[in-house]
Amino acid sequence: MTYDDFPQLIAMAERGDAPALSFYAGRTHARTLSYRQLFEAVERVAGVLAARGVARGQRVGVLAANRIEVPVLMLALMRLGAAAVPLNPTSPADDWTYILEHSRSVGCFATADLAGKLAAGRWWVQPVDGALELPAAAALPAAAALADELAVVLYTSGTTGRPKGVGLPQRALLANAASMATNFGLAGTTQFAVLPLYHAHAFGFGLMSALSTRGHLVFVDKFDPFSWAEVIRTSQATVTSVVPTLLPALLKVKLTADQVPLLRCIMVSSAPLSTDLAREFETTTRIPLVQGWGLSEYTNFACCMPPPASLDAALRDELMLGREAPSVGAPLVGTEVRAVDLATGAEVGPEVRGELCIRGHSTMLGYLEDADATARAIDPERWLHSGDEGYFIERAGKRWFFISGRIKEIIIRGGDKHSPIALERALLASVPELAGHLCVLGFRHDMHGEEIGAYVERAAATADVRARLAAAIQAMVAEQRPKIVLFGDDPIPRTHTGKVQRRKLQHLYEAHAGCRGAVKLLDV
Repeated sequence: MTYDDFPQLIAMAERGDAPALSFYAGRTHARTLSYRQLFEAVERVAGVLAARGVARGQRVGVLAANRIEVPVLMLALMRLGAAAVPLNPTSPADDWTYILEHSRSVGCFATADLAGKLAAGRWWVQPVDGALELPAAAALPAAAALADELAVVLYTSGTTGRPKGVGLPQRALLANAASMATNFGLAGTTQFAVLPLYHAHAFGFGLMSALSTRGHLVFVDKFDPFSWAEVIRTSQATVTSVVPTLLPALLKVKLTADQVPLLRCIMVSSAPLSTDLAREFETTTRIPLVQGWGLSEYTNFACCMPPPASLDAALRDELMLGREAPSVGAPLVGTEVRAVDLATGAEVGPEVRGELCIRGHSTMLGYLEDADATARAIDPERWLHSGDEGYFIERAGKRWFFISGRIKEIIIRGGDKHSPIALERALLASVPELAGHLCVLGFRHDMHGEEIGAYVERAAATADVRARLAAAIQAMVAEQRPKIVLFGDDPIPRTHTGKVQRRKLQHLYEAHAGCRGAVKLLDV
């Protein structure tokens, strides 16, 4: 059965005692909600929110790491036709403030450890802790049709440095989940999710696809390679998903297929996967990988490889291991993908690189409060321009796509997106003397897919400036720190209009693809 909106999805009391959600804290099973319990909890929380004044069309932030209350809160908001605005707990508090203000959120659910860090605003703050034990309010009336109502706003960094709010309707979320379920043959399947639910990957492929196929989602507070196989084995999960940067950790704990006998495959996405890593992982563990590709503006996935059992072995080897990067698969049901020439916008043929564009049922409503950015991203024919460079080959009557690079300048480190302009601004606040002499960029990294680097024109970097720059970097959130800072005599390359050409500096970082540990400041 397919669903158009969340009232349809959550009205599943007839599923009775079948497990819907199970949450683990490390190896410890914390709580399971059956479909009946989930339905009752969502209705009760939605009733409390309605009594508080939360109504259709409003937005509410959710600031929490994974825990059993998070999906219930999100579903309760959607039951009312309100939109959830997930906040990344690892981001700076200033980012939370900006997102709550920009989204015009009326409130925010936050865990106790994070609530005190929230700036005061026009929003109320409600504890996540104990949300499932909230007293029942008056019964809600039957839900109206909400398929085209805003369901979630996912904030993603843009090239301007300010995060943009991707507005996704209920219909798009469920359509994307249905297409992924078709690709993987999900029906009553147990999935295991280690990624945070504020991430589009886990929210879409994990939560949405599990609930819409009468499945069981098992999720954890954080990724732990030592308990990963045990939880999968105990819960009898057959499908799981990770970002590529987690694969080396699973190799280090000597994972093998024998430890997870029911696991069919591991879905990998959200950051570049190298052919070498894919080959090493599959050869060592004997667990097959399935790569997918998409973006938040398309509700997560546009293309995906099928499970190995449904694909000819020789063709799979060619697609996954025969090129510089594994294929991200063919377009999902309901989705069109094409590559277009950057100069002319005309569609190009096989093996020709161009910008990948997407059209289909999972396209965002638009960027919140930014009609100009929406118009630049979605053309009049409803093609969504991804900013990713890629190409396709034709095999077995299908187009199979590959990602060859990114046109946009966003740095994707371990699946999280970082705007180089925003990072530059953060550093220049402490060292304004480096304005025009400092450039932040991404470079290839064998663990994180990309790592953050900075280039500084040496002539502008006195001893005092270097010291203050180092201090400013250490004061940043760890995931946002430039790990390799190079001081060089060559000027930062720019176009004739003054735009920084970051890609022309990437060759300077080739020797640092394996960098680990502390930030390094080096002269070149």
